[in-house]
Amino acid sequence: MVSQKTTLIVFTSPAEGREDEYNEWYDNTHLPEFLALPGVVSGKRYRLSPGGPKARQSYTAVYELDGPASGVLKAMDAAIKDGSMHMSSALDPASISMSAWEEI
Repeated sequence: MVSQKTTLIVFTSPAEGREDEYNEWYDNTHLPEFLALPGVVSGKRYRLSPGGPKARQSYTAVYELDGPASGVLKAMDAAIKDGSMHMSSALDPASISMSAWEEI
């Protein structure tokens, strides 16, 4: 049976006045910790282009998964609970929006 390929797209923004801290945490802590989760193949971050259309969030991360997103999100929750994934108050929790997309 062929494994299901999934793309997880996560939109976020930093807490007000904490963009540098947010980017430092995301690039050097969160992204490596997320990439270490079982089922995560790759990930890349993007910043909203200043010349483009407006959006609610200012950053997005696109992750390629080898399987359904539910397994990765379950592993992420467990990692947060056991302390092996570190979250930051520099992330505005109200800005988080994610969706999972299956390859067709």
